[in-house]
Amino acid sequence: MKKLNTNKLTEEQVNLFKNNLVYLATVNADGNPQVGPKGSLTALDDKHLVWSEVTSSHLWENIKNGSKVAVVVADVPSHTSVRVVGSVTIHEGDDFAKEYAAKVGKPETAPAVVVEVEEIFA
Repeated sequence: MKKLNTNKLTEEQVNLFKNNLVYLATVNADGNPQVGPKGSLTALDDKHLVWSEVTSSHLWENIKNGSKVAVVVADVPSHTSVRVVGSVTIHEGDDFAKEYAAKVGKPETAPAVVVEVEEIFA
């Protein structure tokens, strides 16, 4: 993958995030990686990704402790993939979190996590 000279997703890249299973990676305080699928992760707009956090896994702890994230999505038939690196903002109990949880069918108490796209690789 080559680093792109932008932090803005194209319409095609946004659609990749909206139509395929996405994988999210973090690191803990010791630098140990954690990676896993995020079924509700999608593009919010051309500069942000979002998901509703319901697993409260190691990945969640890493994010709460300040880990940046790497997000990868791929469409196997077309051999198209995108990787995004970014920082997160956690919305817990606010209107955005509640509205997003309702939109994706998650519990109202589920935090919404927004990734600000800082780097894109394709």
